[in-house]
Amino acid sequence: MARLPDAVKKAISKQEIFPVATSSQDQIPNVVYIAYLKVIDDQTVLIADNYLSKTRKNILSNGKIAFAVRDEEKGSFQIKGTAERLTEGAMFDEVQKWVSDKLPRAAAVVMRVEEIYNGAKIIH
Repeated sequence: MARLPDAVKKAISKQEIFPVATSSQDQIPNVVYIAYLKVIDDQTVLIADNYLSKTRKNILSNGKIAFAVRDEEKGSFQIKGTAERLTEGAMFDEVQKWVSDKLPRAAAVVMRVEEIYNGAKIIH
């Protein structure tokens, strides 16, 4: 598993909306914008499942996920990994506290970071 460098964690903390990509078992890509994404630790990212549909199905069928973040100085980063959808436990409880109760809070999507790229160069 890769570890998120401080520069990537800082870029994530500054960005408000993230393009998140998944794909179906039939290799059909899907990209959505997600607002509720945050770093839990050096190897874990939490995403709130508010309105996910195709993304949810893709996570349940193969779990592969990636998102991009941009830093003004360091350029763009792509973070790839495997996600799991949880409807109970500590990460689910975190989503319930973190996301406004005016929005759906269906599940926690927990991403384990496996690869990190800065542009086309793998950094972890």
